[in-house]
Amino acid sequence: MLLLRERNLQLLRDIPEAIKTLVVYGDQARIQQVLADFLLNMVRYAPSSAGWVEIHVSPTLKQISDGNTLVHMEFKIVCPGEGLPPELVQDMFHGSRWATQEGLGLSMCRKILKLMNGEVQYIRESERCYFLVILEVPMPNSVRAETVKSAAD
Repeated sequence: MLLLRERNLQLLRDIPEAIKTLVVYGDQARIQQVLADFLLNMVRYAPSSAGWVEIHVSPTLKQISDGNTLVHMEFKIVCPGEGLPPELVQDMFHGSRWATQEGLGLSMCRKILKLMNGEVQYIRESERCYFLVILEVPMPNSVRAETVKSAAD
């Protein structure tokens, strides 16, 4: 948050209320660490003249064959412009000797996500760039039953 203020950037959030009360199994501290590092790097390289970085969260429930439910979450961390330097992205996905400390951090975050059966992509479009973080975490069966029941009411 300090870096956002220093760079005079606005943080836009598109986070459904329902996600704030979801009960899932997962390593909350590691998920926060990974998302915070992706956000920090996006804030570092967002053009301050454009004035914003956005977080978009999109959860969906997914039934799997054993009768359990997963929450499929997509986190998009977006900024306008060019975004991260190419060498930093290279470090993140292909680094064995990292050129930057940020590249090492992003590479570690990518590996942590992989250990949690998640993935990250870095996408550049004409006017913006973004991290797309995909993660699936299981819901406890008791919570799933309550969620399905309340959705039916």
